Amino acid sequence: MKINITKKEYIKLLDVFYIADWIMHAFYSEDKLETKVYRDLEQKFLSLAKEYGVDDLVEKENDEELYSPTRKFEDESLAMDFIEEFEKESFWDELIDQLSTRDLIEKHGSDAMRLVFEDEKINNEFEDLREKYSSEFEENGVKKLRLI
Repeated sequence: MKINITKKEYIKLLDVFYIADWIMHAFYSEDKLETKVYRDLEQKFLSLAKEYGVDDLVEKENDEELYSPTRKFEDESLAMDFIEEFEKESFWDELIDQLSTRDLIEKHGSDAMRLVFEDEKINNEFEDLREKYSSEFEENGVKKLRLI
C-alpha cells in the first residue's frame, strides 16, 4: 500500500515521531530492544526529509545511516510543548492517585484498590480523596507538601 502525504502532513508526522520517541526513551536507552521496531519506522520516515523539502529539519548523524531532528526542528516544533504539558499533568495525576491509594489502603487494608472496582462506597471514597488532593494541589501546588 502506498500513502501520499503532503509536506505539511510529513512535518506533523515528524512531531508525532518525536513525541513517541521521547515517551519510549526518556528514561530508557534508545537501544532498548522492545522499541527497535518503532525506531526503525521512525528512521524510515526521517530519511525522507529531503524528498519533502525539509532536510533542514532532519540531519544524518555522522557517516551512519541514523537520522535525527535538527535544532531548528526542536525550536520550531510544537512537540515539546505537548510533551511538557503531558509530563506536568501526568505528575499531578500520578501524585493524586498515589496519595489517594495510600490513604484508602491505610483505612481499608491491602485489598482496598480491588474493592474500588467492586464496592460503590469505597469507589466514592477514592474519588473523594482524589478530589481533595486535586483541589489542594490546584490551590497550593507542592507548597504545603512535606515528608514526615
